[in-house]
Amino acid sequence: GFFKIVGGGTVHLPLWKSLTLHTSLNGGILQPLTYGGLCPSSTTSHISDRFFVGGPLQLRGFLPSGIGPRAATGGSSTPGGDALGGDFFYTATMAASIPFPGISFLRDNGVRLMAFGNMGTLTGLGPSLSWESIARSSRAAVGGGLTVGTSFGRLEATYAIPLRYSPRDARRSVQAGLGFTFG
Repeated sequence: GFFKIVGGGTVHLPLWKSLTLHTSLNGGILQPLTYGGLCPSSTTSHISDRFFVGGPLQLRGFLPSGIGPRAATGGSSTPGGDALGGDFFYTATMAASIPFPGISFLRDNGVRLMAFGNMGTLTGLGPSLSWESIARSSRAAVGGGLTVGTSFGRLEATYAIPLRYSPRDARRSVQAGLGFTFG
């Protein structure tokens, strides 16, 4: 058995005229449990239960499942090694947006110009997990792009420059994403 929790929050704050600040923080932890010996005493989580981090709506500048622990080797599509997932993650984003300047058709249809910075990490649990190791393993990227809210979700196209990354991370500067909100 295991204990798994995921949480997060987002704040959109209008600052000045049409400038809006957007911040978000998300995280999760997966802890295997033994239930007093009723379950195997494995301290290793199963890959299908782990978190995977990356992608245009989670950690821009990195492919989906682009950061974190990786297998020693991978196929032709994953030269840095296949993603193994992790038991702890966080992502943090700060962005600013304005209505698209100049072209009234885009502005009138809700297209916004944005600049962002994001960071995050994905790692396993263990005795070496500390605030220092979390900070040391964090990845970061900055960039800009276009975003528009639609009736079915947020659509965005971005260009990101990864500033802090591992040589085995799967990075991607140009990305497009579609985010859905339910409820």
